Amino acid sequence: MKKHTIALTIIILAVLAGSLAGALGLRQPTANGDPCRLYLPNTTTRDALCDSLVADGVLHSTTAFRLVASLLRLDNVRPGSYVVEPHMRTLALVRKLRNGQQDPIRLTIGKFRLPQDLNQYLNTKLMHNDFNVTLDSFHLILPDTYEFYWTVTPEQFMERMEKEYSSFWGVQGVQEVQDNSTIRGNVLNSLNYLNSLNYQQIIILASIVEEETNYGPEKPLIASVYLNRLKRGMPLQADPTVKYAVGDFTLRRILNKHLEVESPFNTYLHAGLPPAPICLPSKATIDAVLKAPETNYIYFCASEQLDGTHRFAATLAEHNRNAARYHAAIR
Repeated sequence: MKKHTIALTIIILAVLAGSLAGALGLRQPTANGDPCRLYLPNTTTRDALCDSLVADGVLHSTTAFRLVASLLRLDNVRPGSYVVEPHMRTLALVRKLRNGQQDPIRLTIGKFRLPQDLNQYLNTKLMHNDFNVTLDSFHLILPDTYEFYWTVTPEQFMERMEKEYSSFWGVQGVQEVQDNSTIRGNVLNSLNYLNSLNYQQIIILASIVEEETNYGPEKPLIASVYLNRLKRGMPLQADPTVKYAVGDFTLRRILNKHLEVESPFNTYLHAGLPPAPICLPSKATIDAVLKAPETNYIYFCASEQLDGTHRFAATLAEHNRNAARYHAAIR
């Protein structure tokens, strides 16, 4: 009888606890049928949080939520981005917010041309609005999709980018130039005409190739043209750098007046590589530069097929014939 009494007592207490939990709203589910993401800045008060939960359709009423929040001492709302799962228990939601258990957001960094455009993008996607990627650090940003906490600071963002950059090159830090123990390091060191370039310069070259063509198979050949020009001390004369110097990326035709625009990015006026990337090149394009074959090409122009491909030439005479065929085709 004693065992039965104990068992009955436990059952009764469990029922009472369940009833109490229900009465307090601990088990009350949220109203959202789909995942809902909350963005809570560091100025969010408990009242503002409750208003957001109702406005976003997470709660129909905040009575139970306020009670549970008081019991669990959700006094200061921790900033962050939180995903509320469908019909999440009130207790679980309050605990998540109280403990600051953020859910990362996916941030896609594409082919930005200017640091200020990247900064504006980051300011709109993340909580802080004082991102300041500079021209000097622009080459450290590798286009990709990353996961960040919404509250990431500009300093933390750049630390992550430096780690991604080092990982991409297989080096221990962004100041290290070469490492023969890595795949990319081995490729770099096996090509004599690439050996004189550091990682930043390779990315600058890749940015020009990125802007020259969308046709992947030709990118190594275009890179070889520019590498041959660098090796011979010839001006790169890359039209994308002129567009960058002019500040008009919609230019369809490069005119003589554009070639005369004074800018360190104008490779018609200044020999060598520009001082910084003219865009953020993809990892595939960077690898295309590293895979550039040894050729004798120093010219290329659009093909008369008008299909986005190019004709390559080792002599000016051959290049002029290719250009004549192209101009005849577009006429």
